[in-house]
Amino acid sequence: MKRADRETGSGATLRAARWRTGPVVASVAGAALVVLLGVTTVLPRPTVAGLLGLVVVAICLAALYHATVAESFAPVAVTFWAFVGVWVGFAPLLQIRDRRLPWPDLPLYQHYVTAQVILILAVTAYWAGYARRLPAPRQVSSGRLRVTVEKAIVLTGLALVMAVVCLPRTGGLAVRFTSRDDLQRAIEQAGLRGGQDLALLGLFSTLPAATSVVALILCLLCWRNRGYADARARLILALATAVAVALNLVYNNPLTANRFSSFSVMLAAGLALVRLRRQRWRTLFSVGMLLGLAVLYPLANLFRNDRSRGNLRLGLDAYYTWDFDGFQQTVNAAFYVDSQGHTWGHHLISALFFWVPRSLWEGKAIPAGNVVADSRGYEFQNLALPFWAEVFVEFSLVGVVVLFFCYGKLARRLDRALNSSPAHLPVALAVIFAACQIGLLRGPLGAQIPFVGAAFVVLLVGVLGWRGRIWGLTRPDETAATAGATGPAAEPGEPAEPATEPSEPAEPAAESSEPAAEPTEPAAESTEPSEPAEVPR
Repeated sequence: MKRADRETGSGATLRAARWRTGPVVASVAGAALVVLLGVTTVLPRPTVAGLLGLVVVAICLAALYHATVAESFAPVAVTFWAFVGVWVGFAPLLQIRDRRLPWPDLPLYQHYVTAQVILILAVTAYWAGYARRLPAPRQVSSGRLRVTVEKAIVLTGLALVMAVVCLPRTGGLAVRFTSRDDLQRAIEQAGLRGGQDLALLGLFSTLPAATSVVALILCLLCWRNRGYADARARLILALATAVAVALNLVYNNPLTANRFSSFSVMLAAGLALVRLRRQRWRTLFSVGMLLGLAVLYPLANLFRNDRSRGNLRLGLDAYYTWDFDGFQQTVNAAFYVDSQGHTWGHHLISALFFWVPRSLWEGKAIPAGNVVADSRGYEFQNLALPFWAEVFVEFSLVGVVVLFFCYGKLARRLDRALNSSPAHLPVALAVIFAACQIGLLRGPLGAQIPFVGAAFVVLLVGVLGWRGRIWGLTRPDETAATAGATGPAAEPGEPAEPATEPSEPAEPAAESSEPAAEPTEPAAESTEPSEPAEVPR
């Protein structure tokens, strides 16, 4: 046997060994972590709610591991499991142990178990839906679905025009780099906040911000797939990308935008531009999501206002603040249903039709988080309401199971779409959903859907509205598909890889049949309780 063949065979053996031992090591580490959490958080003050919370953490860790080592990169699943595991998995263990919830009120111990049951049903239904085998993907052949350089340029130009027209109506450019309080005062002085009707605010602030995000995503997808036809097209695309980045710095910077919008833009940019093909980068992505949500998420209060900076808490003390009030709001939702009953879709329909002014729809509901907080007598009512809690308020436990099962199936489809080589509409939809998912999970939908919904509508209209190759700036489909297969942007620090790797010697057939030594992983993301939402309702 030649030396090269021996080296190739030994490399294959090592990769196969890693593949076999990886799940064992992960299982032992996960079990040890769950036991450690049980000893430190549940055992000192044993409760049924605390034990169920430990079950939630175990489910999230197991599902996150499976998503991380999946056959392909799965950012939607990773984002979901990382957020749930930190926000309503780990944090409630501390809160229940110390009987210290974020919002001071009379404790509702009788609803703690109900809140945990709602969450367990939601995550198990989601996992079951995600695990369902999908039919073979259909070939996307319509040129109208393709993301082209022309479409990216047009949407960027539209976002720029919106900014020029709308910025003076919302306080000007300078106020966007001051503080959130200053921006809110400028908006009120402009008369864009009329009671609970925020239709004008959505038109002049939310819509330009959403259009800027979509423009940036389309530009970056064109770069990832090298969809430009020649040097002239590449230069024009570079200028459009620079404009899109500048617009997002104006509208979605952490100084005046809520942290979920800022985080969503950064995550969307990364997902649109970079393909995480290698397992080590996917693992780092999952670990980064966990650490970001556990450590950096509370630190984002530094950008809010002086009061938030003064009340900033670090370490474990941060998990007792309103940044982690998801469990308490789920408890409050159980109390609301017990006293008021289910609302049967009223808040969901109102959220979907956020663009209808209250002057035309007097019965339009306010966000469900406000209603639940009001039922507990809170003075400040613009709070988070986890998605599963809102579904429970609207449609009962049956609705939670059915909707989260469908949610899991949708997430699986989006993750698969994100790994397709050509830049088409499904890829862009997957990027936006994966990036904005944390805000939707945190809720309430009435406060989150306006921004996310506007982004989806702009994307659908911008991509489906025309074929978008009229200026000859985009490569033909087959050329772009080939370029997409090589990937313009590989993992950080690594050059883009060709479809085949000529630098590596051919390996024996035995290796081709072995399981992928470096599986793929999904991605994780947040919503925010105490921030007023700049969206029409």
